[in-house]
Amino acid sequence: MPMLALMLAACGRVVSARPTPSPSPGSGFSTPSTGTPVVVRVPTPTPIPTPAPSPTPIIYVVQPGDTLYSIALKYGVSVSALQEANGITDPTLLQIGQELVIPAPGPEGGPVRPPTPTPMPLLIQGFGCAASALGSLSCIGEVMNPQPHPMRNVQVQIVLRDGEGRELSTGIAGTGLDILISGGRSPFVLVFNTIPPGYVRADAQVVRAEPTQEPGNRYGPVELIRAEGQVEGADFVVRGQVRNADAGPMRRINVVVAFYDGQDRLLGFRQVVFSEEPTGPGMTRDFETRFAAAGVETFRVFVEGQR
Repeated sequence: MPMLALMLAACGRVVSARPTPSPSPGSGFSTPSTGTPVVVRVPTPTPIPTPAPSPTPIIYVVQPGDTLYSIALKYGVSVSALQEANGITDPTLLQIGQELVIPAPGPEGGPVRPPTPTPMPLLIQGFGCAASALGSLSCIGEVMNPQPHPMRNVQVQIVLRDGEGRELSTGIAGTGLDILISGGRSPFVLVFNTIPPGYVRADAQVVRAEPTQEPGNRYGPVELIRAEGQVEGADFVVRGQVRNADAGPMRRINVVVAFYDGQDRLLGFRQVVFSEEPTGPGMTRDFETRFAAAGVETFRVFVEGQR
């Protein structure tokens, strides 16, 4: 709400006059003095600084997919300042259409970059890297969510190191699923186009994860109706069907198929995304994906829908 600055200006004048002589005894009139006039020096008034009006605050309307972190990053303020300005105690309770007051930037006028969110205690399993015949290095794994609430915006940092542990190259991988439900998992992959000289090992850690109330406002239920997998030549082929179980249309349905060896180690995954046109309530989508059959013993199918 715009703020009005009320500015008060002091106006006036100083009148200097000679003193009025006391009347002479027995006379009804006063006689002006002929002596030296008294000069009264009036000090120059100190100018009163005009206060600058307070800047009109920026009001931001929360859009689908927004988080406090993304909004803070957009306007160059800290997440804590954004929470304090709007009385937000739980950052997961943002609502689409909610109006947020964007606080002013730092005291020097420059933007304050929000700090990197503290990594949540998510787990990584099945991580490994394999070189290809073309000289690239593919690093894959899965993120597990042991938290009692769903997580989103999960990012994994992968660092390639030499034999002494020195960093040679690094990169960030996202998960195949946007939302990791409580107890859920999602695969990730990052491909380095070249293998740096001296490479010996790779490390992976979750460097970003945010609590969320999704599925909810933006993500809705999608059911896996069926899924069958079999070896066909050199490929392991998975065919299946998903259905929009929501009351409204889904503009995007994401199907992730992960392939495992006999010891439940992740070998790789494939994604099938339906986004060309909305999928209406109750509508089904058939999917098919292929993966190199060598070593594949089992597979898992993960689905999510975006309104």
